[in-house]
Amino acid sequence: MKTVTKTALANLKLNRGRNLISGFAILLTTLLIFFTITIGMAAGSVELAAVNVYYPTYHAMFRGVTEENVQRLESQNEIETMGLREDFAYGVDDDADIGFYAMDEEGIRLSKIELEEGHFPREGKEIALSRGLLAEYGLEAGIGDQVTLPFQLVEDGGLGWQQEDTFRITGFLETDTDPENKAYGVICSLDYMRTSVPAEDRAYRVLLRLKDTQEKGDGIETVDALEERACEMGEDFGVDRDNVVVNTTYLLANYTDPGLYTGIGAIILVVVVAGVLCIYSIYYVSMVPKIQEYGRFRAMGATRRQVRQVVFREGLAVAFAALPAGLLLGSILARPVLLTIYKMADNVETAYTEPGMHQLCVELLEKGQVPILRWWIYLLTILAVLATVWLSLVKPMRLAARVSPVEAMRYQGGSSRKKDRRGYESLNISRLTRTNLGRNKRRTVLTVLTLGSIGILFMAVATVLSCASPKEIARQEFEGDYQIYVDSWEGDKMNPDRAWASIMQDNPLSSAFIEEVRSVPGVEGVKVRSWLQGSLSDLDPERQITTANLEGYEDSYKEVILSGITEGTADWDELKKGEKIIMNQRLQHWFPDLTAGSQVKLLLETEQGPVERTFEIAAVGAYPSGICGGNFLLPAESLVRFTSANLSQTLVITVDKEQKEEAFQALDAMAQISPYLATDTYDTHLQTWESGMGIIALLGYAFLIVLGAIGIMNLVNTMINSIYTRKKELGMMQAIGLSERQLLGMMQMEGLFYTAGTLAVALGIGSLAGYGVFRYMKAENIMNVTSYHYPALPAVLLALVVALTQVLLTGAVSRSFRKMSLIDRIRYSE
Repeated sequence: MKTVTKTALANLKLNRGRNLISGFAILLTTLLIFFTITIGMAAGSVELAAVNVYYPTYHAMFRGVTEENVQRLESQNEIETMGLREDFAYGVDDDADIGFYAMDEEGIRLSKIELEEGHFPREGKEIALSRGLLAEYGLEAGIGDQVTLPFQLVEDGGLGWQQEDTFRITGFLETDTDPENKAYGVICSLDYMRTSVPAEDRAYRVLLRLKDTQEKGDGIETVDALEERACEMGEDFGVDRDNVVVNTTYLLANYTDPGLYTGIGAIILVVVVAGVLCIYSIYYVSMVPKIQEYGRFRAMGATRRQVRQVVFREGLAVAFAALPAGLLLGSILARPVLLTIYKMADNVETAYTEPGMHQLCVELLEKGQVPILRWWIYLLTILAVLATVWLSLVKPMRLAARVSPVEAMRYQGGSSRKKDRRGYESLNISRLTRTNLGRNKRRTVLTVLTLGSIGILFMAVATVLSCASPKEIARQEFEGDYQIYVDSWEGDKMNPDRAWASIMQDNPLSSAFIEEVRSVPGVEGVKVRSWLQGSLSDLDPERQITTANLEGYEDSYKEVILSGITEGTADWDELKKGEKIIMNQRLQHWFPDLTAGSQVKLLLETEQGPVERTFEIAAVGAYPSGICGGNFLLPAESLVRFTSANLSQTLVITVDKEQKEEAFQALDAMAQISPYLATDTYDTHLQTWESGMGIIALLGYAFLIVLGAIGIMNLVNTMINSIYTRKKELGMMQAIGLSERQLLGMMQMEGLFYTAGTLAVALGIGSLAGYGVFRYMKAENIMNVTSYHYPALPAVLLALVVALTQVLLTGAVSRSFRKMSLIDRIRYSE
């Protein structure tokens, strides 16, 4: 075996060029696998640490639990611990949102509420509140002082009459809930709540932690399993799934998330497959011209097993040299890369995470409080890379060992099965190129497919990013450039004027106001969307499931509304009669029996009281949330048949880009005149999505660039072997008249073939694969993808990069080849 090892080491030096190329490919493969595991697991660890500092620790919360069911839940063996919370009142203030919460000790602990000073209320009229709330009311008080606060009790799902009471402060909350938006909380004792709210009207929020099934030997607890257990328990106590709120962020950070490991495993599998293809191709292409060498080794008495061992040990030696470099590079870059990701994510946290969450992750990473590099990640990476190298060498080992010594000595790099060879009466550059490419069709096809497979991945990812365009997604959830809408809510006895039925009688979006908006400099167009509230009088009269609001549209929406129909047909003029209606497809989630042709009874709320009307569902349509917020759609003209009130609810405004800032300022000023109006802009939605998709795009393309570099190593190896193994042949052709220009032309033509083949596979199959991914994402409603956009720019960039790489590579190889004299080329032999 020493001879085998020495031969392998000798080949390691002899095949220095190939081994450098394969070593670099192994290094990149190691880096990708190490990064995938490290970044994926470290992100989970960092968020776990941040979540455990930041988030409540309950598993799930049951809403609307009666006093009787609270007592029954306390006897459940599956519950590790539970706490109570009752949102029984809301403070009265024009500028702030103030909630009055009654909680027991366990509820406070599970909610992770901390005090800056004092203790939590225990009995009677004791309260804990924030200093910010006192400042909001213009009060000054300390621990033990009494303050009088106004509030409205929650009654029948709405708010009762204003009342006030005097409370004694026992503690100050550590921080305001959301001081920027003026949202505050007042913690009260359960005793006070129970004296204020009758037992039959209490609707507790029960915070609970379930016992871990690992203790029973059922295996690792997962997020999905915990959620399912919570929902099943809720059903047993009359709590439907809509009222089971799972603490998803906390669960994902502390329990097994099948999606995380599935995602990491899928990426590793892609890397391994790509690595196997590329490294195998490198060894296979390099193995073909060395068949004679292994044949001589066989003739000297080596067995097939020894030949395989020579190839395997040579490849293993390259892997052992490249692995530490990849692991070292990954170890150095892991923390900076993760820090960069979280710093970029910090720009979008207000939309999707709790304020300060990503900043806390950054602080934990900068202080080194979260371990990122773990020994088992190194072990797993080493095993994955060695498996990749072994799979890559299986075919080359067999190729080297299966040819007999006599066949190996005669081997010329083509197919040994082909007896006859086609000749030409005259030769040209094109025929010479075709002859060389056809000499080993398997090598040629393998190189094209290997490079093309990476191109397919690139096009699939590019299609996802193109279809998940921030502009497209933002446009799906927001129409126009600027919106002024009526800010209404229901069930507030102290503010009955906020109910839509009240506002529409004196709607601030009057004809005069709309005309004033149209006259603002820079405003190019104003569209009005109407609104009428209702309920399904037969199917859901109490609105426990959903509402049955009607949204009315001007004629300018005709094409958009009709084009969104997925079931049935509708005529716009016929819809104006008010007898037929279009239903939003999402309503079928709750009522699958409602289809085109069904009759539906709606109880509409008008200024004169509820009016019941029966409609025929002419069609069912799917519409983006930015276009349709209601469950039923009608032309605005038909709504006039149900009420004479002003139903204008949203003004969709488009503005001239050059005058946007001035127009927005003027529109803001107009909206502030009425307390019933609020505003929103497309730019706000766009900025949020641009930040989020920017991170995804950066990670996706960085992954593909490294993967592409592995493929380029394969192309480099193929071109070098294609030229240098034919030195003698090319030298002979030059001796009989082949010019340097013709030689360069032949090399360029070969390179052009690889370029064209790679692009054909990448752009052809890749485009189809990308479209398939789009269809899946649309069907599963992933990332709000709804429209297909071909990634034209990424496709052009891919073509340019492949072509440029090929031109540079051909030029470098040809320059190196031309440095050899003609005599040296003719003398060259393996």
